Amino acid sequence: MVSSSPVGFPKIWVVLSRLISFVFHPLLVGLFMAWFLIYVTPGYYQYLDPKAKTLTLATVFVSNFLLPVVIVLLLKGLGFIDSIFLRTQKERIAPYMATIILFFWSWYVFYNRYSAPQNLRDTLQGMFYASIAASMFNIYFKISMHAIGMGGLVGMMVVLLFQGSLLGILPLALAVLAAGIVISARLITGDHLPGDMLSGFLVGLGSQLVAHFLI
Repeated sequence: MVSSSPVGFPKIWVVLSRLISFVFHPLLVGLFMAWFLIYVTPGYYQYLDPKAKTLTLATVFVSNFLLPVVIVLLLKGLGFIDSIFLRTQKERIAPYMATIILFFWSWYVFYNRYSAPQNLRDTLQGMFYASIAASMFNIYFKISMHAIGMGGLVGMMVVLLFQGSLLGILPLALAVLAAGIVISARLITGDHLPGDMLSGFLVGLGSQLVAHFLI
C-alpha cells in the first residue's frame, strides 16, 4: 500500500513536489529571468561579448540570490529563525526586509547604468515591487513566495511577447505550464492554502506589469 502525506497525497507525489519546490525556488526563478533576458531574448545583449554578459548575470546573482541566501543562513545560525525554509510568517519578516534592500540595490545599480537594457531594469524593478508587496501581505497571511516568483516569470514573458521580443508564444506557454506545476506542488506539500498561491501569483504578475508598463 502506498503511504500518503498528511494532506492525503501519495508519498512519492510529496517527494516530487518538494523537489519541484527546490528547483523552482523563487530566488532561482529570479536568476533565471535575468539569464533569459541576457542570453535568450534578442536585443542589446546579443551584441555584447560573453564576458560582459557573464559580469551582468554575476551582478544579479550576488545581489538577488547569493546575499539573500547568506542572510537566511546567518539568521538561522544566530537563532533568529528556526528553519531556512521559513515556514512561518514571523520567520519571514527579517528575510523580507533584507530582500527589499537587496532587490532595491540591484535595481538601482542597473538603473544608473544607462548601457543596461530597459527590459532588465524593469524586470529587476518588478522584483523589488514584489518583495515590498510580499512583506506587506505577510503581516496578514503566509503569501507564497514560490507563486510570486512564478507570477513574475509569467509577467515578464507576457511583456516580452507584447513587445515582440519573444520568438513565438512557446516561452510564455512553458512559463504558464511551469507556474501551474509549481503551484500544484506547493499545494500538495501542504505548505500553503489556495489563497496564498493565488495572491502570490497575482502579486508577481502584477509587479512585473506595473514595472514595465506603468512606472
